Amino acid sequence: MQLWEYIVRRLFLLIPVMIGVSILTFGISHLVPADPARAFCGLKCPEETLEEIKINLHFTDENGDEIPVANQYLWYMGLTDEDGDGWILFDEDVNEGSSDQSSSFFGMEYDSGGLLDGNWGYSLAYHKPVTEVLKQAVPVTLEMSFGAILLGAPLGIFLGILSAVYQDRWIDHITRFVAIALVSLPIFWLALMFQWLLATQFGICDSLFGTEGGCFPLTGRKPPGSEFPNEGGALDLSNTGLSVLFLLIGAIAALDMKVDGRLTEITKPETKRDKITVGTIAGCGVLSILFLIDPMDMEPIVLAEYEATGLYTLDSLIANPLPEDKSRLDLFLQSLKFLTLPIVCLSLATAGGLLRYMRSSLLEVLNEDYIRTARAKGLTERTVIFKHGVRNALIPIVTILGFMLGGILGGAVLTETIFSLPGMGMAAVRAIILLDFAVIMGVTIITSIIFLLSNLVVDIAYAWIDPRVRLG
Repeated sequence: MQLWEYIVRRLFLLIPVMIGVSILTFGISHLVPADPARAFCGLKCPEETLEEIKINLHFTDENGDEIPVANQYLWYMGLTDEDGDGWILFDEDVNEGSSDQSSSFFGMEYDSGGLLDGNWGYSLAYHKPVTEVLKQAVPVTLEMSFGAILLGAPLGIFLGILSAVYQDRWIDHITRFVAIALVSLPIFWLALMFQWLLATQFGICDSLFGTEGGCFPLTGRKPPGSEFPNEGGALDLSNTGLSVLFLLIGAIAALDMKVDGRLTEITKPETKRDKITVGTIAGCGVLSILFLIDPMDMEPIVLAEYEATGLYTLDSLIANPLPEDKSRLDLFLQSLKFLTLPIVCLSLATAGGLLRYMRSSLLEVLNEDYIRTARAKGLTERTVIFKHGVRNALIPIVTILGFMLGGILGGAVLTETIFSLPGMGMAAVRAIILLDFAVIMGVTIITSIIFLLSNLVVDIAYAWIDPRVRLG
């Protein structure tokens, strides 16, 4: 089976899995013995307004009778025929809230089209559509989670290699102790300790470096009251960019000749391939100089337009408009500074688990016959370990990384709460407390999609690392 066929097949298999996840989540959330309408409206809410909210939430019909959970799920998915026109898909009836301005329910709108129409519902906790809540929350969690993996995975793998290579020596004992400590310590405790040590006036930063309020921010994503670029822009190539582009093309052509050992023929090319390569190098060099000098005063070439992503580390480099007193480098360092402590907290737990797995995996590989054969051939120990040992030991580690992403997303709930980061974890906690079913469903579906896609990437990486694996 070709790689693209495997990917398409797995993507199609996501559909029944996501349907199952939505059914389970919707059913469990609606079995909670509580009244979301009453929680939203309050204890002193008039009965008329309460009934109106229940009708708009599709908990009851216009006669006040309770709607079965199965029918509520079909309405949420957009599989009900609201106007009797026979179309159960893509129905776009809108039930507007009460026009009574004294009602707390005034101004809310519900689209009965449902999830299949891209309508994720309306958040009672945030007083806006769920899509807007997720648009703000998902980038925060993704930025922190993938940052934790990028920091924790290399650290854990490196320490695991050290521990296996120096088995039963003092380095091994120290790394094993560190692994047990990192796995055992709760994330919330680590977060609080990092805040106390590095982000408060009682920490080590004030005493050692003379700073005020610690080396890192205590909470949030940006300084209070500051503005961050949140608009898109255009991806274009200026004269300098085109000059660099042609310079890179020429360098790649020269590298091609060097790899094949033909770089000495650059002055006197004989074969047709060499002549084409030399002509490419010369042409790219001339064009690079021309665009750098800019004799024609060309306008930048627009390649594509883009929107802001919500990832502050990325938007600091590409989004607009820039604050007057900030450069892109300042914004990037600022966003990275606010993310440092949350990422470190999540990455340490990841590193501790990977350290143990990598150590045991590499020790098992180093006892294989082909490792002894490689040593008997006279290969250096570095070559034996890294070329023959580590690559094979990484095969189970890749699988573990996919499951660890789910653990990181779970740990983000505590981390986001402690550091006051408005991500999916904090949104889920607030939604559960306030019985906001629509947000609970949205967070669950997004988390499931991320987890399933990460497993797909793991399977592809598994086949790339181990040629014996066949996709199917």
